Amino acid sequence: MDSLNFSCQGESHIAAGKVCQDYSYSKVYENGDAIAIVCDGHGGKRYFRSDMGAKIAAEVTELKVKAFIEEVGSFLLKEAPFTQHVTISEQITNQDFDKTSNIERAFRQLFGSIIYEWNAQVLAHASQNPISTIEKVGLEDHWIKEFEEKENLEKVYGCTLIVYAYTPDFWLAFQIGDGKCFACDENGNWCEPIPWDDRCFLNKTTSICDSVAIDEFRYCYEGTGKSPIAIVLGSDGIDDSFGVEENQENFYVQILKFIAKSGIEATRIEIESTLPQLSKIGSQDDMSIAMVFDTQKVSTATPKLIEWQISNVKRLISKESTKIEKANNVQQSLESVGTMTRQNMIDLQYANADEKRAIEIRTKLQGRLDALLKELNGYDSQEDSDSEQYLRL
Repeated sequence: MDSLNFSCQGESHIAAGKVCQDYSYSKVYENGDAIAIVCDGHGGKRYFRSDMGAKIAAEVTELKVKAFIEEVGSFLLKEAPFTQHVTISEQITNQDFDKTSNIERAFRQLFGSIIYEWNAQVLAHASQNPISTIEKVGLEDHWIKEFEEKENLEKVYGCTLIVYAYTPDFWLAFQIGDGKCFACDENGNWCEPIPWDDRCFLNKTTSICDSVAIDEFRYCYEGTGKSPIAIVLGSDGIDDSFGVEENQENFYVQILKFIAKSGIEATRIEIESTLPQLSKIGSQDDMSIAMVFDTQKVSTATPKLIEWQISNVKRLISKESTKIEKANNVQQSLESVGTMTRQNMIDLQYANADEKRAIEIRTKLQGRLDALLKELNGYDSQEDSDSEQYLRL
């Protein structure tokens, strides 16, 4: 296994003079185990040390997950089928929480230990680092008072957390808050193994700083010996830069193809160049990515990844063709009217504009499809679609 990670300051944070509040981490250990972590510190004034909270969360989580794997992981998870668990609060609501399950108890203890140690480290940091004059600027008086009296410190340091851990016998992933975890299998297919939490919507998210955080973790695991060839964790700054999951998956496909072609270090450099550009034209938020992947299997699966892209582009071409057909039907219907009303003329203008836009998009997609077909056949194509011009990967 190999890994890489990178976090960058968002374009809006640069403009406002705010630090990067994301933190990412990844590592492959000598025994072959691996871990990837992404934490996203909250952005409101209330959370004025969330950057440090994110760093503390990642450091605490690595230690707790390592201990979990060494002490109970193999005993509980080896040979376990792929299993997903929504948040415990949702399980309780659905009356399907099994508090007698050794696995569920173990994960709950893991999450509790992470929260407990994170709070302890937050208190230690706050005690050793009094609130500064600069930090006080723009804060409400009662927030300052609470900090000085060491009350509600978890809010000041609040962040989200996404984790993936791999061992040769099993793998696990868990999350609290937004951001997404994507997994790619040897056939080039993608999925989100960690169940989504609908409470994470727009600028709302669950958090490690919540009073009921232990009930808000969701997780998954598998011990059949079959693991994804690549897992990619991304903060919501990346999610919000892509309209739909397929576009984000395509971005990750580009990264994996670059790994196969140019190697890990070249890919790291490319990501460090690309993410700030993506933030600038996309969400303008901080961005983090952390990956664990099998380089050899990724290289072997590259044709499958290209086929996935081809299928995706064909679907988009079909979608635009449907739009063109719909616009043509509207045009023919309106043009058959003897004397058009003002509304008919307006509707015809819209139909013409829709047709023109759909034809332009379909033409560009067709160019992208031709390039991918050449690439699949062993040709090195340099052509990129407009939607990927900023992705030099």
